[in-house]
Amino acid sequence: MQKTICFILLILLGGKNLFAQDASKDFETKSVSIFKNGSAFFLKSGEIDTEDGQYRITENIPSALFGTFWIQVPNDQLQSISSFNDQIVETTKTRTTDFAQMLSANLGRKVKLYLGKDEIVTGTVEEVEMVKDPKAAAQPIFIVTKLVTIKSDSSWLSFHSSEIRRLEFLEKPKQMLEGPKVTNKPVLQIDFTSKKKQQNVDMMYLQNGLSWTPSYLIELIDDKKAQLTLRAEVINNAEDINNTDINFVVGVPNFKFANRLSSLVDFYASFVPSINAGFSNALSTQLSNAYTTQEAATFRQPVPQQTLANQVTGSAEEDLFFYNLKDFSLRKGGRGHYPIFKEQIDIAHIYESNLSSNNANQRNYQTSFLFTPNQQNKVFHTIKVNNNSNFPWTTGVAMVVKGLETPKPISQDQLNYTPIKGHSFVKLTEAPDIKIKHAEKEVDRKNRAMENPQSRGYFLDLVTVEGQIKIKNYKAKDIDLNVRRTITGQLLNSSTEWLIAKQVQRTNQNEISNVCWETSIKSGEELVITYRYQVYVPD
Repeated sequence: MQKTICFILLILLGGKNLFAQDASKDFETKSVSIFKNGSAFFLKSGEIDTEDGQYRITENIPSALFGTFWIQVPNDQLQSISSFNDQIVETTKTRTTDFAQMLSANLGRKVKLYLGKDEIVTGTVEEVEMVKDPKAAAQPIFIVTKLVTIKSDSSWLSFHSSEIRRLEFLEKPKQMLEGPKVTNKPVLQIDFTSKKKQQNVDMMYLQNGLSWTPSYLIELIDDKKAQLTLRAEVINNAEDINNTDINFVVGVPNFKFANRLSSLVDFYASFVPSINAGFSNALSTQLSNAYTTQEAATFRQPVPQQTLANQVTGSAEEDLFFYNLKDFSLRKGGRGHYPIFKEQIDIAHIYESNLSSNNANQRNYQTSFLFTPNQQNKVFHTIKVNNNSNFPWTTGVAMVVKGLETPKPISQDQLNYTPIKGHSFVKLTEAPDIKIKHAEKEVDRKNRAMENPQSRGYFLDLVTVEGQIKIKNYKAKDIDLNVRRTITGQLLNSSTEWLIAKQVQRTNQNEISNVCWETSIKSGEELVITYRYQVYVPD
């Protein structure tokens, strides 16, 4: 009876094979390239079964982003790809809840029935009349009525299921009742130019929901060496991944139009506008290489494939670098940490301080030095890490510890993108044993030196300013120190050599420069840096 009903349904639905076909079962994922911005590029292939030159995906249709969804067939046998909502016949299983349903689930099995007070009937379950449940129109699950037919050795017996007191099966019974169900579902249909029963199909697409975040461990060995370990923290909200090649991508991808779903798979846009919002990972966005200021000039050089860790390899493709990991598996909804590399690196300990910048709107200056309190000029201990490997380091969180056998926590900071042969700085701690005092005074003023170009009728004075920086090293060792400051005005001279990087200023009468004093100070000694500049200020 159940087969008859399914056959009737197929005729009513046009005679087509509308049963579900699952993309996750029919296609094998060959590789996945994961970006830090929450998107991943999937490459799949499969030999699929077709019917009348068609293949219809109804389960696990890829959530491909706009302009990235490509299906390719050898020998140009692809005719078209289309998508729509259609009626699909599926097999539904429900647990039996009464005698009639139990008998319906076990057609053809031998059973002993206890009827009424003392009647016993033994035979094979021949038929249980079935009708649609009028209350389940949206999900037309087929259930049983109360008319049961049993075939014994010599006759057929029909009776009402309410007469049954007890069932005794002579073989293990089924507990689930199976029946067809018709539902409206999205369909992705591939039409081929030939009627071949099997077709080899390649599929690739970019999808949101899968991202990786780099996590570094820096283990300080001594003043010049450290051990650097990189792990990839993966968040998978996209789809199951089983024994697949994974690429962790380093670089800034450019997918200009992949900010919404492909029209082929955007079945729900009118009902759920947020469907294209995609996967958001604030930490990954913060650590994107696009937010670092270091240029990747050397990164564009060809990089040979390198073995990193646990069969991880690396290779450069154009301006991106790929860490390659074999046999990767992670369920949808899963998270994991995966080793990428571990290597010994060269480091240098440096102390840094950023002094507050001056103000071009300041009219009056001291005529003698009035030094600022020590706490306003904080000094930080940092390490310079040098990348002498054959692969770049991507921006990520860096945990710093001291020692290998019994690590002691030192700090957590950000390791910025570091190209091959380049270097970065990682902040450790504040250094209270290094004191810096800073003061400025006016040494000359030319009143009304020029008319204010932004305010006609108003004039500017040209002030010559002298600054003094006093640095005292209370540590028990010599240190290297970098002192930085942004100065508005024309730089004149400095008692200690300074490095100068001028900012672009097209509408201001004053130059703006970033200066840095790189110096060394012996233990217990004091260094005084004196410098001068000229700045236009309101009269």
